[in-house]
Formats: sequence, C-alpha cells, structure tokens
Amino acid sequence: MKKTLLQMLAVVISVASIPAIALAASNSNFTQTINTGTLVGDIADASRNSVASPAVAMTTKAFSFSCYAGGTASTGTLGTNTERLYVSNGDAADNGFTLTLAATGGATATWANTGSTQRFDFNDPTGSTPGCTDGADTDSQAGQMTVNASAGTLTTDCTSCTATGVSLGSSAAFAQGTTDSITLINAGATSNDVWRGYLTGATVSQTIPAEQAADSYTLNLTLTTTAQ
Repeated sequence: MKKTLLQMLAVVISVASIPAIALAASNSNFTQTINTGTLVGDIADASRNSVASPAVAMTTKAFSFSCYAGGTASTGTLGTNTERLYVSNGDAADNGFTLTLAATGGATATWANTGSTQRFDFNDPTGSTPGCTDGADTDSQAGQMTVNASAGTLTTDCTSCTATGVSLGSSAAFAQGTTDSITLINAGATSNDVWRGYLTGATVSQTIPAEQAADSYTLNLTLTTTAQ
C-alpha cells in the first residue's frame, strides 16, 4: 500500500512539472483597400454594356438645287436609350469634368462617300445662311453641323449621385479653327466627386449645300471625357 501511494505521488509531481503552453490569439485582423476609380466616357445600352458600333442616322434628303438649311436641314438624335452617352467619375476628377464631341479626323475632316470622291463640310459657317457657301478653309466644301445638348436629358445613374454642378452644353455649330469641339456635359467643382450619368436626346442638324451629289455619306465623330 505504501508503495502504491509513493508511485501516485511521483506521478502527480511529474505532471505538475510540465511547463505552461502559450496559445495564439483566436482573432485575425482583416484589411481592405479601395483605390480611387477612373474617369471614363462610353456609349452604352440600357444594361450599361458598351455599344460596339454606335451610329447616328441623319434624315435622308433628296438631291436639291437649293441648300438644305434651317427647317429643311438634315437632322438626327445623339444619345438614345440603346446608345446612351455615359460618363463615370470614380473620384478621379474632383474638380469636375467635360464630355465633348469633335471630328475624329480633326477640323479638316468632311462628310465623304465611299472612296471620298464626293464630300461636303461639317464646320464651314460661311454664307448669308451659314453652311450654304464654301468659305476660306482649304477643303472647298460647304456645310455645317449644329449640336444642341440642351435639347436632351441628363440622367444620374448611381444611388449617391445628384445633378448638382452638372449641366448640359448649349446649342453650338462647328466652325473650323473657332469651334472644333462642342461641349455636351459640363461638371464643375461643386459636382459629386463620385458620379455616374448619361445624356440622351441631344439634337443634331446638318446644313447640306445645294447640288450635293446623290450618295451615302459618313463622318466619324469622337466623344472625349476630360478632367477639369
């Protein structure tokens, strides 16, 4: 019996001599960084998918010995529900931004048929009726395009967005060397730093000079989004 007690005591003493084990903390600190976004312009559909080949179809005109101008000019709509003119500012342009429209080929570009054998201008303001007479530029073509963004509708498209500080451009006509780009949307410093919205319904009017050859014509224009 004494031997058993001594053995038990030895065991107790042996267990008591094991050093304590330090356990790691059971919680973990997660970190998350959200970087500033970008300023982007796009032409997108109602689901915000980019449109691969956006286009504006101007009204068809018949050959005429008179200039098509004013109420008879060819017209079109820039920005439809399926081709919205989007701007997205992900806190990248805190002083605001502009969305502008200009000819892709620059101020010397013209409307042209396939092969460029027939052309007319988009930025010649010459004549008692602007656009009906060729002016002093080098292309020897008459014609002028007017864009009226203020005729359209500006729609904000994010939960925190407001229209504060954001306005549509006024009606303006292209004039080579004077008005080579036209402002569609202007956002000032008071606009939301995080903003997304789009323009629809801007009107386009094109003066067509007299005796313009019957054909199909195209003119490429580019939208540019710029931080203020």
